[in-house]
Amino acid sequence: MRAIHLKFGMAGILALTIVVPMICAQQQSQDQQSGQSQGTAPIPAYHSPLAGLSDNGDATTNPDEMQPDTRPLAGAQELSVGELPVTHSYWEPHFNFTTTGDSNPLTGSGQGGWTTWSTMTAGIDFHRVSGNSDLVVNYMGGGEISNDGEAGNSVMQQLGFNDKFAWRRTTLTLIDQLNYVPDITLGYGTLSGLSLPGGGSVGLEQGFLPGQTILTPQGERLTNSFILQDDTYLTPRTSLTFVGGYSLMHYYGDNLLNMGDAIFQGGYNYQMTRKDTFAVLYRFNGYRYSNIGQSINDNMVQVSYGRRVTGKLAFQVAAGPEITFLQFPLNQTSSTGGTGGSGGSGSGGSGSATGSSTRQFYWSLNSNLTYQLLHTGLQVSYNHGVSGGSGVLAGSVGDFVNGTASRQLTRLLGGSVNVGYARNSGLNLFGTTPTTQTFGYWSAGASLSRPFGRSFTMSLSYQLQYQNSGTAFCIGTTCETSLTRNMISLNFDWHSRPLTY
Repeated sequence: MRAIHLKFGMAGILALTIVVPMICAQQQSQDQQSGQSQGTAPIPAYHSPLAGLSDNGDATTNPDEMQPDTRPLAGAQELSVGELPVTHSYWEPHFNFTTTGDSNPLTGSGQGGWTTWSTMTAGIDFHRVSGNSDLVVNYMGGGEISNDGEAGNSVMQQLGFNDKFAWRRTTLTLIDQLNYVPDITLGYGTLSGLSLPGGGSVGLEQGFLPGQTILTPQGERLTNSFILQDDTYLTPRTSLTFVGGYSLMHYYGDNLLNMGDAIFQGGYNYQMTRKDTFAVLYRFNGYRYSNIGQSINDNMVQVSYGRRVTGKLAFQVAAGPEITFLQFPLNQTSSTGGTGGSGGSGSGGSGSATGSSTRQFYWSLNSNLTYQLLHTGLQVSYNHGVSGGSGVLAGSVGDFVNGTASRQLTRLLGGSVNVGYARNSGLNLFGTTPTTQTFGYWSAGASLSRPFGRSFTMSLSYQLQYQNSGTAFCIGTTCETSLTRNMISLNFDWHSRPLTY
């Protein structure tokens, strides 16, 4: 099973290594024919309304200049407020250096106390518009070095791939999102969210991501989500959406649960008005674990509503029943000291068991809000339902809340705050008496940034992480029922102006 998971995880990377050189070669041929029609004049960079503290360029963006968001409500991506039109193909290199003070480096050896990190990353973004294809790729790679030797060094990679092919009645979307980082992504202070120029963020919904919302020892880990989506338009107001994909979470050198998730989703979209959309959808998640004999088949039906006001508002909410089939055994102790099961009412489910399997009934809810007003941006999301267990639990019922607010404080000074909460409870098994294990995780932070010129930005940020549990969990040789971590970072970021190619 481990070999299968790794093959699926690297499938997206292998595809990119083949597709990207072909694209570049084809574009070079087109550039030779176009001569000076495009030249080397830079084009305006895309700025996400919630791009963070280092870039508040959208504060002066005119909503009338933005293209409406056309993502289907029953699709794999969250709705957005729209995007600025990009008619030229371009590329943009960038470099980042961050120094961080860390009060708890979460080392497997159990070492505590303050340590300092230096993180250096470099990458490239490019956007290619050609015929019926709209391709966006974002890559960032680098390393994290412990300055005082209290913790090990780490390599990090991030890759985002989004290609959309549009025909008269059909749109085909291919998405791959990969992270190879030494820490969980929620509340991780040294990496920004994966964003793509010209298209905002990859923006996959929670159910299509492997999910890492439980603090574990620092170490190499790979997460990857691969999605193929087909949208077929029946009439100007109605469409069918079909999504297939695979996500995985793999840990190297830690006794944590490696997980793979086969995904299918189908739905019907109806455009009620120019701003309001209604959808009905069904999603299947098949969770499998390579290092235990456990399987979870999750089935969810939801009714969804979405509202979009270009340049200002994107809101969606979906709710419905969730039926989960679990195959024994489920209990599994991991290196964090967690046991992959939870009894009692913590999971909030009801059901019955037959033989070596059990059926559970839950409720699911997914909601997202993005709001942009003048110099202020706000994004809030809430999700409830069954998830993979974050490498600690063999399946869990979780509540996930995440919020970000950014504002241009002065002409040059920008600021933002963020808060996140995750609660994971082991799945409730009837006819068994597993050890109750529930994890509560908080993250909160604030940041200030100031640009120097058109390409350089400096920012100062603080991030807090706190985790508790009713049962002791272990980070290395230290086992506690709660853990607190503080990170203070000074960041230097350089972005080239977008260059046509």
